Amino acid sequence: MRDATLEDLAGIVEIYNSTIPGRIVSADTEPVSVEQRLPWFREHDPARRPIRVAEEDGEVVGWLSLSDFYDGRPAYNGTAEIGIYVREDHWGEGIGGRMLQEVIGRAPALGIKTLTAGAFASNESSLGLFGRFGFERWAYFPRVAELDGAEIDLVVLGLRLTEHYDEPLDEEEFDPEEAEQRITQFVTSADTLSGPPVEELAEQVADLMRAAWTDLEKIMDGKPHNKLLATQLLLSQRARGLRPDDPEQWPLYAAATLLSGMVIRSVEG
Repeated sequence: MRDATLEDLAGIVEIYNSTIPGRIVSADTEPVSVEQRLPWFREHDPARRPIRVAEEDGEVVGWLSLSDFYDGRPAYNGTAEIGIYVREDHWGEGIGGRMLQEVIGRAPALGIKTLTAGAFASNESSLGLFGRFGFERWAYFPRVAELDGAEIDLVVLGLRLTEHYDEPLDEEEFDPEEAEQRITQFVTSADTLSGPPVEELAEQVADLMRAAWTDLEKIMDGKPHNKLLATQLLLSQRARGLRPDDPEQWPLYAAATLLSGMVIRSVEG
């Protein structure tokens, strides 16, 4: 993943427009043009509200945006709204999960304390994705959208990041066996993973967790970082060191990338 450039905008718009006919993802009813999206693109400062893209063979196959909440009024500077879109021929490859996991890890450095997202109640895929990463359903607006004569409900989801990063976690609270059990339960429900048996995959991720815990002092480098955040960052770093195109490394790569945020929360109990 990387920050989007202006050259990516055509691919971003193409992916967005592809979701409109399905009437499940977008509230737009007609395709938008690159020119129409230019102001939106320029509003996104990579240092505060980045647009991130996932690419394959030089093509944008997915993107995530962090946008100002409620028209960017100052009191909401610590809150951002997420939008995630993946090209249809790459659905089921874990791209959305990897982008979401990355932005959760980066959010504190961007000054973000709260993440929100909106999804139609009929969009089970998006609701499931956000739910797997700890987002809760904060609001439900019945029949607020109308598409092709059908009235559609809107679900507002949210994740309060300070609940995960502000509270310190003592080393004594980390139980590798309990973490492994929780990881196993989660991996069982993750249909984007394939490869070795669930138990083996969970054990590999638990090993990463143990290694992360023992390496914390090196990562923190004497700085007063929260251990939960430091551990999550290490897992992300280790995931980036693996090769997703290697059949033997893909399961562990997918697990470390998709589950690093969830694993941390699992350890919290």
